[in-house]
Amino acid sequence: MKPEQLVVPDMPYLSERGLVGLKNYQYHSSGTTALDDLHQPFWNWVVTLFPMWLAPNLITLLGTGGLVVGYMVSAYYLPEFQGVAPWWVYFLCGFAVLAYLHLDCLDGKQARRTKSSSPLGQLFDHGCDAASVHLITSMMAGTLSLGDGPLVVIGTLAIMIPWFAAQWEEYHTGLMLYGNGYWGVTEANYLLVIINWITAAVGPWLWAAPAFDVLPFDPPKWLHPRIASATVNEFVITFVVIFGLEQVVGQIYRVFKLTRNMLPVDGRGHKKLGRRVAGAHILQLTILFGLGAAVMSHHLTAPGQLRAQFAIFGIVYALQATRMIMTHMCKEPFEIFWWPVTIMVLVIGNDWLQLLPPSLMAWAAVGIILAGYLHYVVSVIQQICGFLGISCLTIPEPAKEVKLQ
Repeated sequence: MKPEQLVVPDMPYLSERGLVGLKNYQYHSSGTTALDDLHQPFWNWVVTLFPMWLAPNLITLLGTGGLVVGYMVSAYYLPEFQGVAPWWVYFLCGFAVLAYLHLDCLDGKQARRTKSSSPLGQLFDHGCDAASVHLITSMMAGTLSLGDGPLVVIGTLAIMIPWFAAQWEEYHTGLMLYGNGYWGVTEANYLLVIINWITAAVGPWLWAAPAFDVLPFDPPKWLHPRIASATVNEFVITFVVIFGLEQVVGQIYRVFKLTRNMLPVDGRGHKKLGRRVAGAHILQLTILFGLGAAVMSHHLTAPGQLRAQFAIFGIVYALQATRMIMTHMCKEPFEIFWWPVTIMVLVIGNDWLQLLPPSLMAWAAVGIILAGYLHYVVSVIQQICGFLGISCLTIPEPAKEVKLQ
């Protein structure tokens, strides 16, 4: 029986047309850095230590699981994104990011080594990346002692928006850019590891201290008093915002300078493309991130509510980003899911009307959105596995090893 004859009966998310588009998907990437090239021999060696029966998606899942552990431990000790945790918590968070960085680069090599590459592997990899954005930003918010003010919301969005915009750019251009040649994903992850391990060594006081109290020189007399008294974490977030803005401006420019016919026919499929569609996407995403900022900025009425509010948007973000990735790979039109947007509107409305305790409403929203997200992910994986006739987490018959260059 041909793989495309194995379509599962229940198809709540992907059409058969979309599955055919997925089957013929070709991945294109660029923007690797010198640090990426430096790691290639190491990664090529490490992957040879893995058994041939180890499925690439299991490697991806292991890395994501490490982030979940770090996230949960950080949430337990730093529920309000501030305070002092045991040193090993920060070390664990840094190690989780480090492990994820390397495992995320090894899963594809294991797929090529075992001849088990498939569009599902690409989706699984990028889908886990989408979920990891919330996990990592939340861990970093606790490490940097950002608390519950506007700083943590701004810092979170400054990471989330460029990452999502990279998926949006790939949808329109067919090319995933991992960096600009000198700074990319690998460098950013190593920076997060270093920040966590510095915190483990000296404590979180460093980030909340005025920057010029830490530096070995006084601020220039001409410097504005507000800048002269800024804390270290404020300078860190400012750097993240500036770099994020530079990325987003470049992403928007590269998309809008294209015309629909500049994307190869085999990459267009049934997508709706062009400047007008790109503008409509931006409008949808502006609504999404605006509501996300409002949800994360809610008034706090109970312990743990802050984490729930950030989890609401973190899960919505992972869901919408995965949908963007999925429609790109299936070569289908993209539109955000509106049902989680409606839930965020209800959460914001309840904050004003106080019909339910805001903390209860927040945690209820987390449960509903998480259930919807898991249903989407599991259903899509089942559909793809059924259509392609493959397994997600196992390799039925390990092939002869392919030597990696």
